[in-house]
Parts: sequence; structure tokens; C-alpha cells
Amino acid sequence: MTKKLTAYAKRRNLQKSKEPTAKTASSKGNPSFVVQQHAARSIHYDLRLEVDGVMKSWAIPKGPSLNPKDKRLAVLTDDHPLS
Repeated sequence: MTKKLTAYAKRRNLQKSKEPTAKTASSKGNPSFVVQQHAARSIHYDLRLEVDGVMKSWAIPKGPSLNPKDKRLAVLTDDHPLS
């Protein structure tokens, strides 16, 4: 595990959830960009961008908007593994 995913690994209990283990990797080709609905304590959206073998992640509590005049909060969260 790399230093980048230490915070991710500390908060996960792989006995209780089916989340991936904390490993860096690189995708083949172009870096990934993902917007996903995330069912955590409350349903929200995550924006993830592949940087240096991990997914940089921002939680967007109200979800993304197609209207450029809408202001939406994006909260930086722990880096996530590509898997």
C-alpha cells in the first residue's frame, strides 16, 4: 500500500464490506473520470478523477448539475484505489 491510500485503508473494514483493497495501479490509455451515485450514510454523488495511480475523490452532496449557474459544494475525500 502506498502513502496515498493510507487514509482509505484505515477507514475500511474488509470483513464488513466488499470494497477493494488499497492498491495503486494505472489504467491503460487515458485517465479515468467518473461520476457515481454513492449510497453511504446518505445517498450522494462522487466525482472521481484518476491521478498518479489513485482516484482523487470529491463528494457532491446535492449531485452534479448541467446548469453552469448552479453552485454545488464538492468536498474532497480520501483517495480511492482504481479497483
